[in-house]
Amino acid sequence: MIQTSNPWTAIPKEFEQSKINMKENESISFSFPLSPHESDDTQSMSSSISACTASTCSSSDLSDEQVEDVRRQQAPKKKTKRRSRGRRQGSKNGGKKNKDGMKKKKNVEVERISEEEKEKYIAIDCEMVSVRGISTLARVSIVNWYGDTIFNTFVRVEEEVTDYLTFVSGIRQADIESEDAMSFEDCQDAVLEIFRGKVVVGHALRNDFIALNIMHPWHLLRDTAKYEPFMKSCPLEPHVLVPKKLKVLAKNKLDMIIQEDGKEHCSIEDATAAMELYKKARGKWENAMQWKLRKTNSIEKLKR
Repeated sequence: MIQTSNPWTAIPKEFEQSKINMKENESISFSFPLSPHESDDTQSMSSSISACTASTCSSSDLSDEQVEDVRRQQAPKKKTKRRSRGRRQGSKNGGKKNKDGMKKKKNVEVERISEEEKEKYIAIDCEMVSVRGISTLARVSIVNWYGDTIFNTFVRVEEEVTDYLTFVSGIRQADIESEDAMSFEDCQDAVLEIFRGKVVVGHALRNDFIALNIMHPWHLLRDTAKYEPFMKSCPLEPHVLVPKKLKVLAKNKLDMIIQEDGKEHCSIEDATAAMELYKKARGKWENAMQWKLRKTNSIEKLKR
């Protein structure tokens, strides 16, 4: 094979002499890369030989098929755009669809809680009557995690009731004067016994506790009227949060209708609604309570 030190130099004389001595039936041929200003045919020839060095390869060593393979290998590969694995804009689940062409719904993991844990939670609601303008306890209802009633009683009122507030409380004179109605002291003792070691859920618990004249550790209270995500901005002072009504929360958060206009309230129904609201927000709520407990403990340590 003829070697050249530079592929762009003139063809050697040895090649010219060998070309004259070729026989008609011989198919020996040589190919050398030529300068860019040569014809189109010579340019295509040079591209087919570029895989080999000018000193070691010529067209006599490659068949037409091999030349085509070399061209394919040297041809620049088209870059294909890789599809992003992220979510599509405006799609909640990345745009994936099921067999029917409908978008798949995002599965929400339901928090698991043991039966032993559920027993720690109760919800309370009280109904009042008015004694000379002072709200006085007339009924107490307590439900468990599932909304089952575990305590429900009317409470006798020793003083003269000036307004039974029946249109709201549902209390009537016969209810608090019946034999089944408990005395205030007995009701108070019973409630305290049920509260022992429990997490108490309710709406505006302060009003119920004032009426019962009892207290309970703050870290065991879950008041839906004071939970910030359930509150709203004050119209007069936007930076101040104020409670929403229980019936509004029940409708917006639970699609549950309670305390309908023109109908008497039911303390069992209200306590159940408060429990359901708590269950809906339990994860974040408990995380917030744990943070408050840690902060309180750290402050107490600094005071020692």
